[in-house]
Amino acid sequence: MKTFRLEKKGKRLELDLYGIVGDTWGDGIAPAKVVALLRNADGAEEIVVRINSAGGVATDGIAIMDALKAHPAKVTVKIDGIAASAASLIAMAGDTIEVGEGAFLMVHKPWGYAIGTDEDMLKVAEVLEKMEGEIVNVYARRSGKPVETVKEWVQNETWFTGAEAVAAGLADKAVDDPESTERAARAYAEHAGILNFAHLPEALKSLVEAHSKQGGENPPPKTQEGDPMKDLKTITSAELAEARPDLVEEIKSAAKQESAAAVEAAVNAERARASGIASKAAELNSAVDVAKFIAEGTPLADAWQEMLTAKQEELHAGAVAVSVGHGNEDGETDAKANPFVPKEG
Repeated sequence: MKTFRLEKKGKRLELDLYGIVGDTWGDGIAPAKVVALLRNADGAEEIVVRINSAGGVATDGIAIMDALKAHPAKVTVKIDGIAASAASLIAMAGDTIEVGEGAFLMVHKPWGYAIGTDEDMLKVAEVLEKMEGEIVNVYARRSGKPVETVKEWVQNETWFTGAEAVAAGLADKAVDDPESTERAARAYAEHAGILNFAHLPEALKSLVEAHSKQGGENPPPKTQEGDPMKDLKTITSAELAEARPDLVEEIKSAAKQESAAAVEAAVNAERARASGIASKAAELNSAVDVAKFIAEGTPLADAWQEMLTAKQEELHAGAVAVSVGHGNEDGETDAKANPFVPKEG
């Protein structure tokens, strides 16, 4: 399933966060990737974030929220179906938050687990307590409600409809979206085995059961009718050229630069190989066919070994007496008389 997408349209970014938050389960929204995408979009003036997620890892949701808040662009969050648990934290990054009339925003206490001694359990409980305090503060700052009120929401696993989220100060606008409940049910059904919430709204239960049996994808809505920027697995080169001519030119330019660099590197490597073979042949005073080595692409090390072997056979055939490194009269090795020892340099 395509869990997130970032597309740049001029000075506007469209970020779809569909799926579970965090990559613990292998198919989730990895905060590191989202942060990297945002870091490379420093020229954007507006970011539109579409969310349909039943939640996931709270710390990963906070990381994505902080990255969106840190970006200088204006952030508009659109909850297309559900923003529960960690996904509701991401939603709090919006300068403006819109919720579909049939969509849901849910807040609850953080979960955790531990394996070990009683001390291990107590440490996890301590961490969860601190995390709950931070989560409560996030919602309280956004809503303007007292901390005690927000703490009750969190401790009771509170589900807000679009209108209720606006009344609570957790959203700015409830928008007409007939398909939002359907999308919310599909998003929850995909990870119902992991995210077993206690107070799932009745409006979702029957739809969730149906989608749990069917399975299937959870695609984000098209941003415009007939949008040519469809899934990149199926888009044709002609459609890409029509939709993003600027991107096509960037790809062509990058390909030319990479190609030119590769050609230059290959030429330099070939020059070094040919020059090295010729130099070694002259150094050894070898009678081998240097041109053949060069033409056949023989590596320098292999050519050097063949030259040595040929020179050794030549010397033995001519019964030439040479010193091969034995000590001279002074007991020192006469390396100059050994043709098999490469010269320095």
